[in-house]
Amino acid sequence: MDFYRALSEYYDEIFPLKEAQKTFLHGYLKRESLASVLDIGCGTGTIALELSRTGTRLHGVDLSEEMIEISRKKSQQSGSTASFSRADMRDLRDLEERFEGIICLGNTLAHVSGESELKQVLAQFGEKGTHLLLQTVNYDRILAKQVKELPIIKTAHLIFYRFYTQRADGKLDFAMKIEFPDTRQVVSGVNLLYPIKCDPLKTALLETGWEVSGLWGSYDQEPWTEDSPATVLEAKRVHG
Repeated sequence: MDFYRALSEYYDEIFPLKEAQKTFLHGYLKRESLASVLDIGCGTGTIALELSRTGTRLHGVDLSEEMIEISRKKSQQSGSTASFSRADMRDLRDLEERFEGIICLGNTLAHVSGESELKQVLAQFGEKGTHLLLQTVNYDRILAKQVKELPIIKTAHLIFYRFYTQRADGKLDFAMKIEFPDTRQVVSGVNLLYPIKCDPLKTALLETGWEVSGLWGSYDQEPWTEDSPATVLEAKRVHG
């Protein structure tokens, strides 16, 4: 079984939408009065489907064809108005629509190759929308504390492991492994990540025409610190 096929099949089981995230996102849409949102790195579409229930127009894109197929199937089965298409966040030229809001959550942004590509991606986001919400793992904490492993996730069907290895070039090898105890099957995969620290991210946003308007350390809206579990950042497009 291919790792990413396995991950897409069990994604909703491993990463269910938590109440704090749901509350935060609904509050964000309401506060900013966003009528349309582009979800970049939408995975299996859970967030897009949830937010579309408010009447907001949602479109989700992901690089994984398997994830998009699952998203479309879930949308059809639930009668949702959310739509989905395959796209790479590095190249959104084929996506002709514009949106009021852009969300890029779940560590998607860390898949850029480095600072230059980060700025290209953020500038491109600005061509698609005027409001931006980003969320990543807090890489300030990961790097400062040399975190090697994230908490193990156990469900009724599997055990999910995540490991970091710091490289000499400053990037991270992010290894993932899924164990299926019933069948003793194991699938694994490795991604190369660019660990985006908070201050460089804020600088990149400013240099690509965004103004940072909110920063939190979790979806509970706790103030961000170097020890926070996540970096949740809100920005608005600078006009003129």
